[in-house]
Amino acid sequence: MKSLGLALGGGGLKGLAHIGVLQVLEENSIPISAISGTSAGSIVAALYASGLSPWRMQELAMQLEVKDYIDYDIIAFAKFFWALLLPGVKASLDGLIKGDKLEKLLYKWTRGKTLAESRIPIGIIACDIDSGQEIIFTNQNMEVTGPRLVIKEALLSEAVRSSTSIPATFVPLQFRGMQMVDGGVKEMVPVEVQKIMGTDYILSVNLGRESYAEKVTGITQIVSRSLNIMSYETSATAEALFADLVIHPRVKAVRLDDIGQAEKIIRAGRRAAKAKIDEIKRGLED
Repeated sequence: MKSLGLALGGGGLKGLAHIGVLQVLEENSIPISAISGTSAGSIVAALYASGLSPWRMQELAMQLEVKDYIDYDIIAFAKFFWALLLPGVKASLDGLIKGDKLEKLLYKWTRGKTLAESRIPIGIIACDIDSGQEIIFTNQNMEVTGPRLVIKEALLSEAVRSSTSIPATFVPLQFRGMQMVDGGVKEMVPVEVQKIMGTDYILSVNLGRESYAEKVTGITQIVSRSLNIMSYETSATAEALFADLVIHPRVKAVRLDDIGQAEKIIRAGRRAAKAKIDEIKRGLED
């Protein structure tokens, strides 16, 4: 059987669909040789690499409340508001959500493990917004080209916090002199890193196929939709070059705070994986 590399794409709360995909793969005794993730995909990738089963992930997701992972930066927003009104007062607003709660939650769930302690090869994608470099958090020795930087010494929770920093939504993570933002800025579905890690068969899970029937309102939704359109089109090219098969869970747009949709989204991931499971088996045995 060929080695399977699983690439989990970004998509906010839609990333819960990755849990359903993992469940179907395990139910069919299909081993994952390497895993990569961007943004929401990095969360599931890190949890899996740390040793959590997809069924335990579902249990954790079902217990979540909004206050567990979203911490609005009220003080920074207030300072920025007053700076607009008062001449001579300067203040910047780098994001609406601080991201501290999410990082602490991931530290707890991964039991404080580092990249080096991952049970399988892993690659998590982020971006240094100052230099424009793609950042690859990994436990593998890699030779990369272009504006990329490989980081092997970090906590899984730090890598995930970096990869999930959606621009204008989350405050960028200050990490070793860099400002880390969402990996989707560079690679929404991390298939190319799977090629670098040397897997034989690359399975991509892309959460971006939707018709955008709903109108967007507010700066957060507008920025998020714009990034999605740009990033998923770029990822489509990479997938055509490197992915052997692409799964598209059918999940409509969902807000970051709509955690009540968790079970429904996970089921969507299961349905999408089940529809492709025979094709996956044939591809791995070919």
